[in-house]
Formats: sequence, structure tokens, C-alpha cells
Amino acid sequence: MRHRFCSLLSFFASKKKSPQLELPEDICRQFSLAQIKAATNNFHPDSIIGTSYFGSIVYKGTMDDGTIVAVRRCGGSSGGGVSELQLNEVKLLCQLRHPHLVSLIGFCLSEKEMFVVLEYMSRGSLAHVLYGKDHVPLAWKHRLHICIGAARGLHYLHTGAKHAVIHHNIKSSNIFLDEEWCSKISDFGLSKLLPLSTSKALTRIDTDHAVGTCGYMAPEHRVRLLKEKSDVFSFGIVLYEVLFGRPQYDSTLPEEKQYLLDWAMESLSQGTIYHAIDQYLKGRIAPECLNKYL
Repeated sequence: MRHRFCSLLSFFASKKKSPQLELPEDICRQFSLAQIKAATNNFHPDSIIGTSYFGSIVYKGTMDDGTIVAVRRCGGSSGGGVSELQLNEVKLLCQLRHPHLVSLIGFCLSEKEMFVVLEYMSRGSLAHVLYGKDHVPLAWKHRLHICIGAARGLHYLHTGAKHAVIHHNIKSSNIFLDEEWCSKISDFGLSKLLPLSTSKALTRIDTDHAVGTCGYMAPEHRVRLLKEKSDVFSFGIVLYEVLFGRPQYDSTLPEEKQYLLDWAMESLSQGTIYHAIDQYLKGRIAPECLNKYL
């Protein structure tokens, strides 16, 4: 199996122009553009359920076998075709299978666009559930269940394969929930494989600027250095979002509270963390549980 994946990666690397994806059907199904259009009702606006990295539009769709899916529409690059970066997620997800990662179902590659067909997550993102419009306060046990699941998914990325995978963009809007509140990590377009030979050292990112989401990036990330712990730092911000029930940045709050990490650190140092957490959780968390969480 590993040999087949290595062969696939070599195939991808050799295709610098007009990239193609030819994967065994048992790993990843290739759909026609007609099938994608039929699934999304010809990309009807009512089928839009969100956006992804670089402005990709995500549609809810129903495939010909009745499977409900999420279809991410990735526009062509400035050069007129699909870029290697846009192919990255499909290449990577073909090698990854875990209960706490959003599963790849298939793809469609047209002349100037790519469509990634993913497992549909009916409850949306963790960000939406925590503080989205019309959100309902989430019980502490559900929050813990979500955090544990996402942590297991992240641990698999870092230790469960021959090459560690650095997600590169862990945040609450990239963690999704299914009907049973099972949390799954998604959006691997910025992810990188880290060879075992360098797994104990920082790896330089091959870009002219930091790539990720401000507010979630570890300090070394901002200077284009990357390691598994960079993802762990980002996940720590997510854990604070879960506890505080708010985004990592909120311009509507007083200046000293706008940046969640700064506010959390200040609250911890002052011993006032309990007064700063989500109002809904007050009186609903045992002190020993809160201390262990922190």
C-alpha cells in the first residue's frame, strides 16, 4: 500500500503542467462534471453551505447513489488552470483515513476547476456551533467530547503515518461536527508532509510569507518555520475558544479582551479565569475538571 502511494506521489510530482489525478477507484472516486452539476443542482445558490480556503465555495449535494456530500469548488489559478496547491488536499487525503478526519469521497478535475467531494458534516463547523448566528449554548460534556475527538485526529496526523502531516491551519472553522457530535478535522489544502528525518527539527516553509490564519499561528510559524507543535499551539487557541465560547478575536469587546489568547493569559495570571469563561458554563464545570482542562 505504501509503495502504491509513493508511486502516486511520484506521478503527481512529474505533472507540472495540466495536472491530472488518476487514482484507484477503491481509494478515491473520480466524478464527471455532469455528475457534480447534477448533485449540486447546477451549483444553485441555495446549495451553498459555506466557503473554504482561498475563497472556495462549498455546496451541499446529493450524489447519484443518494449519498449526501459537501462539494468544494476550487477555482483555477491565475495561470488559468488548477494549481499544485489546489491538488494538495486530494493527494494527501488519499493517504489518510481516520474517524476524526473528514473523509474524501472523490473529485472532479475539469480544464480550469477542481471539485473535491467530501463527507457531509450536518452540524457544521465548531466555530458555528460555539458562536455562530442563532447558536445554542453547548453543554460542557459535548465540548469535551468534541475536543477529545479533534485531539485524536491531530495526533493521528502527527504520528499515525510514515510521514508526519502538519495541518498548517488548525482553527475552529476547520473542525466539523456530524449528527452524533463527532468532531473531524478538514481543509488540508495548506498541509505539509514532514519526513521522519526532520521530524525532530523545525522545517522552513517554502513561501515568501507566513501562511495560515492570524490569531492561530504559533510564533515560529510567522517566520516561516514549522513543526508538529505549531499545530498544537493552534489547537490550544481552539481549546480556549471552546472554554470561553467566543472567537479568537472580537473587535466588539473592550481592547484588553479583543484577543482571546492575551485575555486568557491575563485571566490565568490574575486568578480570574473562572469569571472570564463562557457565562453558560459557570456552575456547570467541576473545579477539578476546569483545572485539568487548563
